[in-house]
Amino acid sequence: MPQLQKFVNSKGFQWSVLVIICIAATLVGIETYPAAMDRYGDTITQLNRIILWAFVVEAVLKMAQYGRGFLRYFKDPWNVFDFVIIGVCFLPVNAQYAAVLRLARIFRALRLVTALPKLQLLVNALLKSIPSMIYVGLLLTLLFYVYGVMAVFLFRANDPVHFCDLQT
Repeated sequence: MPQLQKFVNSKGFQWSVLVIICIAATLVGIETYPAAMDRYGDTITQLNRIILWAFVVEAVLKMAQYGRGFLRYFKDPWNVFDFVIIGVCFLPVNAQYAAVLRLARIFRALRLVTALPKLQLLVNALLKSIPSMIYVGLLLTLLFYVYGVMAVFLFRANDPVHFCDLQT
């Protein structure tokens, strides 16, 4: 297991995963061009399958590095995120749910967050700041209200069409 752990945590393995994520994101972008899909649709579909299986191998290797304690893989929320994206990509979908599959594939691009520790740090900081953002929104609402009331009183006489009341 130490050799597997060393391999999974190696820069080469991590860079390989980054390259696969970038290729996957590029393929999803190419799918937005109907002409490209008409011409290369089968190839893109095959490449998407290969990429999906590469992500499965990555997850299995990351779990295998823990040996019998493979459930430790799920202690990291980013690993859970990766696992859910992989699982959603395997859901059987028919034509009406094809958009869900496309969305799941584009979420694979978000795996860059899991592959770059500094990006994880930034996302974690943003998530922790959400409660404070509510207070910022409340302060902005209060300021807009005060400025709106002031504008009605100051400009109603000059422009009654635009400043007739607070709602307008």
